[in-house]
Amino acid sequence: MRAPIVAAVFAAALPFLTLPATAQKSKAIEPTYTKASEIPVEAFFKRPELSNMSLSPDGKTLAALTSVGGRNNIVVVDLENRKPRVITSFTEYDVGGVEWINDKRLFFRVVESRDVLNNTRFRGTFAIDIDGENLRNLTDTTRATVGAKTIASMGFERRTDDGTDDLIVEVEQRFEAADIYRVDTRTGRMKENLTLEAPEDTDGYVLDWNRIPRVAFSSDRRKGITSIYYRDDLKSPWTPLLSYGLANDSERIVPIAFNADNQTLFVTSNVGRDKAALYTYDPKTKKLGDLILEHPMIDINGAGLRFDNKTHRLLGVGFAADKPTVIWVDQDLARVQAQVDKALPNTINQLIRASNNPDRLLVFSWSSTDPGRYYLLSLKPTVKMEPLLPTRPEIKPELMSETKFITYKARDGLEIPAWLTVPKESSGKNLPLVVNIHGGPWLRIYGGYPWGRDEAQFLASRGYAVLEPEPRASTGFGRKHLNSGFKQWGQSMQDDITDGALHLVKEGIVDRKRICLYGASYGGYATLQGLVREPDLFRCGVSFVAVTDLVEFVTSNESDTNMNKLDFAPVMYSQVGDPSKDKAMLVANSPAMNAAKIKVPVLLAMGQIDVRVPLEHGRRMRSAMEASGVKHEYVVYSGEGHGWNKDENNFDWYKRVEKFLAQNLK
Repeated sequence: MRAPIVAAVFAAALPFLTLPATAQKSKAIEPTYTKASEIPVEAFFKRPELSNMSLSPDGKTLAALTSVGGRNNIVVVDLENRKPRVITSFTEYDVGGVEWINDKRLFFRVVESRDVLNNTRFRGTFAIDIDGENLRNLTDTTRATVGAKTIASMGFERRTDDGTDDLIVEVEQRFEAADIYRVDTRTGRMKENLTLEAPEDTDGYVLDWNRIPRVAFSSDRRKGITSIYYRDDLKSPWTPLLSYGLANDSERIVPIAFNADNQTLFVTSNVGRDKAALYTYDPKTKKLGDLILEHPMIDINGAGLRFDNKTHRLLGVGFAADKPTVIWVDQDLARVQAQVDKALPNTINQLIRASNNPDRLLVFSWSSTDPGRYYLLSLKPTVKMEPLLPTRPEIKPELMSETKFITYKARDGLEIPAWLTVPKESSGKNLPLVVNIHGGPWLRIYGGYPWGRDEAQFLASRGYAVLEPEPRASTGFGRKHLNSGFKQWGQSMQDDITDGALHLVKEGIVDRKRICLYGASYGGYATLQGLVREPDLFRCGVSFVAVTDLVEFVTSNESDTNMNKLDFAPVMYSQVGDPSKDKAMLVANSPAMNAAKIKVPVLLAMGQIDVRVPLEHGRRMRSAMEASGVKHEYVVYSGEGHGWNKDENNFDWYKRVEKFLAQNLK
């Protein structure tokens, strides 16, 4: 039995980790705030001081991202001498994530910061020793060995754990299939293509525990079908296994990972059910096996599977319903989780294992009010949990406002999940409301993981209640919830958003005369369309990088969702609308075509080089509002895409939002 963690949690009274001077140059002395309203915009929206922390396989070294000069770079800490060292110095882009090649070398990608849909633009892949030496640009050095073609991205697949500096990676070429390679990260040489005979248009794989790609996903977007292939080993032929429609409305079985036996698979399946569940699956018989996990509210997507690196047995399954949860199969880890949760009862506590050292872990502890802090947990020779630096030290959890999961009924009876943040410094009654509508729309909010509460907490700190609905077409809540949003942009999807605001009015939480819509991408579209559809309900709209013309959206070659119309047409036409058959519907639900119905002020912003929603959408909306006399503020951020990558633009935007809301929700 492990020694109790509760008694050991405060073994260190002060954090042992202090970032080096290079990471502290631009950091002012930490101010003391007594109210959330005093916290400046910059504190909410600058890059965190510490994020993406991980342990080396042997558990002796920490790696993390830290903000240096406004960009995320890598800091490494030797846990023997507790000395940190920043080992990269990128100034134009951010390090987007770090993976361990072995105990002495790291693999990482350089990206433009995440956009409003949580995407990144790939700018290169590198490897580096933990002392900062032997930096290798893998993207440049491997380009020649994959036929001098443009590499759209290179992703980490699996460590080799064989004493070399080799790594298993997935290389994707723009508009072409992906392949799995073994790459020497010290020289950049591609040593072996593990998928030479893969099916055409393969864009994803599942590797077995011998690091052999044995399941391949081939997407034919012209036909709107994903075909899944299987093989017994590296030399065996690929044979058809499964298929499903790309439009998300079909029943499907999706392989996730191999079981420890290297024969059966873990899959998610919604066959014969509304919500996807986790099963075992036999590729030989093509039959589902045991039901591993299901949930009454959400799809189990399989992304949270945890495995033992040596035995390959399943340790636990993570998922996010009203909050992120891990169900541990491994009893030792279940006990550790219970002890950590007892020691830190007010936060969600994520265990991050050192893959080859079960006695050393990281704990990432966070909540809707707490951006998070890392702890170093050692289980031997004695149990000790040491606090590390907080990720955002200027954000004081005791000043933040709790986000709660709620549901409400749409007007047709569909139950809509949502997240509600009520300002802590308020009576909780008759409040001004900002309805923050997520992008996509084919995604979902994960309750703030790994914090993600910056917008909600910023708005709440200024006195606004914040509703974040999951309208129909949001993913993760079953097929019915998803499919009922097909061809419903601006219609029942829009009503779901309106009904959420009216629900809070009925509950007495919100003042009906002080409601503003807010959102980006699809959320920006829904903001503008809400003002069109309900001209007498909402007081204002804040919209950025918004779709404004649905016909343009599904037909233009300028958008990266539609650069190859033949490929994407079946999906876009089935989910948004066919520009020939459904043109009248698309026009009727395009804000740029109906701006004359808007009666309230609009704040609209676009990125100059946005390839997801091109600038033309903003220009058309601005022209339509000018022609109709709609009071509006319009801003274009130079050099920005589908979201603001530069700190100065991010800060400028949220200061504009702050001023605009104060003027219109008094």
